[in-house]
Amino acid sequence: MDPRQRFLSGLSAALGIALAAASLKLSAQISESDLLPMSEAFRLEVSRPQAERVRVSWTIAEGYYLYRERIRVEAAPAGVLPGFVLPPGIPTQDPFFGETEIYRHRVAFEITLEEGAARLDRVHLKVVSQGCADLGVCFPPEARTAELSVGETVIPKARDPFAPIGGAPPADLLFP
Repeated sequence: MDPRQRFLSGLSAALGIALAAASLKLSAQISESDLLPMSEAFRLEVSRPQAERVRVSWTIAEGYYLYRERIRVEAAPAGVLPGFVLPPGIPTQDPFFGETEIYRHRVAFEITLEEGAARLDRVHLKVVSQGCADLGVCFPPEARTAELSVGETVIPKARDPFAPIGGAPPADLLFP
């Protein structure tokens, strides 16, 4: 390696160490009182406007964001919830997960239940999400559960993200 390459390599390493130290110092200065509780930072609302439709929406506080790839929805009884497509997020280079998409301010989507599910009086949902604060702190994955009748809107309750609604947890809820 020639002297210029050695110098640039050393400079790059020193810069990386300085950035890591600054990040650790910032993390040490953040206290729990600087953060909103997860339920306030990410206000989740689930509704069933029609027998065959479920609507999931978050209002996201200023200075917070949700990861698109960390949103999962599961339902009971099994088989009533088909796959669904989330709206596009904001492409970003995240310090924790690399190249990813996030949501800020608000995100909402609807899921059409499988045929036959419309006849069910109640549908049980588990919504799992994960987000961070711009201060550099990420929340662990959080699951919230809701039981919905047609025409009902609920604020889901928090629960263990790995606890199944019934039976074993689905493989896609076990985050890498």
